[in-house]
Amino acid sequence: MKLHNFLKPELVKIACESTEPEALLKEIVAELRLNNRSTNPDQILEKLLEREKLGSTSIGNHSAVPHAKLPDLKEPIVFVGISRHGIRYHKDDKELVHFILLILSPTQSPIIHLQILAAAASLIKKSKSLIKEILYVQSADELIDLIRKYETADDQR
Repeated sequence: MKLHNFLKPELVKIACESTEPEALLKEIVAELRLNNRSTNPDQILEKLLEREKLGSTSIGNHSAVPHAKLPDLKEPIVFVGISRHGIRYHKDDKELVHFILLILSPTQSPIIHLQILAAAASLIKKSKSLIKEILYVQSADELIDLIRKYETADDQR
């Protein structure tokens, strides 16, 4: 499974403005609502915050993968955000988070949820230079192309 297959330009924000994790999640949920991807933004935010209470979704390499499963969702939603200034995502983090990959999946599709999470983790963990390059993208399409390039590089080896 390739993450870039789930990415859509309208679900990419290359200049997130929030400086705190909860504010960042609210900013992303507002973007989902603007793009008609959310009928219940309060529920999405509540589920994301519940998940963060279980343990931070920052996973190293300047990245975080907040995620939740929702009963009313028909298909997975993947939102990508970039924070050029960085966010102290969790009090114990040693590095600022610049790359945010938010994943929402239907409750009834736990396998897809895990596959998308695995694809995200694989991309982030193996691609140290990806995060550096992400900070310089100028458009959503450019970001999606960059992620596609990193994901398909393994296929060509």
